[in-house]
Amino acid sequence: MDEPDVALVLAHGWQASARVWNDVLMRTTLDSRLRVITYDQRGHGASTHGRAPADISVLARDLAALLTAHAGDLPVVLAGHSMGAMSVLMYSLQAGPTALTQTAGVLLASTSTGRLDLRRHDQPALTRVLGNARSAIASACATAPRPVQYLRNTLRPSAEPRPPLEIAAAWYRAILDYDVAGLLDALTNTPVHLITGTQDRLIPPVHTCRLAAELPHARIHVAEGAGHSLPGERPDLVANVLRDLVKDARARQAEGGGGRSQLQTA
Repeated sequence: MDEPDVALVLAHGWQASARVWNDVLMRTTLDSRLRVITYDQRGHGASTHGRAPADISVLARDLAALLTAHAGDLPVVLAGHSMGAMSVLMYSLQAGPTALTQTAGVLLASTSTGRLDLRRHDQPALTRVLGNARSAIASACATAPRPVQYLRNTLRPSAEPRPPLEIAAAWYRAILDYDVAGLLDALTNTPVHLITGTQDRLIPPVHTCRLAAELPHARIHVAEGAGHSLPGERPDLVANVLRDLVKDARARQAEGGGGRSQLQTA
């Protein structure tokens, strides 16, 4: 077995689990020098919710702890989908530019810098109606989770593990509160790839455009006809981008560009 030279960390999205990356990993883990790290975010999959209130900054601290425990001194490629990508962006904000030298590449799929609350006054009237409806559903999930969960399991059964509805509602509100717009300078010198689906109705492509405006060096990949769940809908595309990032990380390491992040967590 070869010694690993790059760590690949995969962060899943809201109401998902690490299993969302399975199709991608089938296409990327033939490389014996790659240390692949997947995990269930708190409140999702097999992870407990913990006592901290739901907040994307908490997920960023979890990511920092994960890197400390499992990545060692390896250069790291961080990949996130939806809420997982928000965790990666918040981590980059908390770490700061001098503490991100270990991060050798970033993939952000189906995500945003924030402003996802459709109830905002600057939104069209019909959009605000949709936002109010979604917030009402989230409130119902938090206050009466059992009957709503029964309806969900009846109307939308799933073989994939999903968090309890009150937990899902808490993280939905955390996503609405999340905002890192204008704060992404720490990624200026880090290779970044952005992927969006043209039919993504949860986080439409305009949010990727806003990310690209803040990260003009980023490479953008548009998945025609794809929706929000890109790791499942377009696993080949996601795997190809990850391979490129890992290849680039190795090239930078060979040139002496590797390093170690020293993020302090509370």
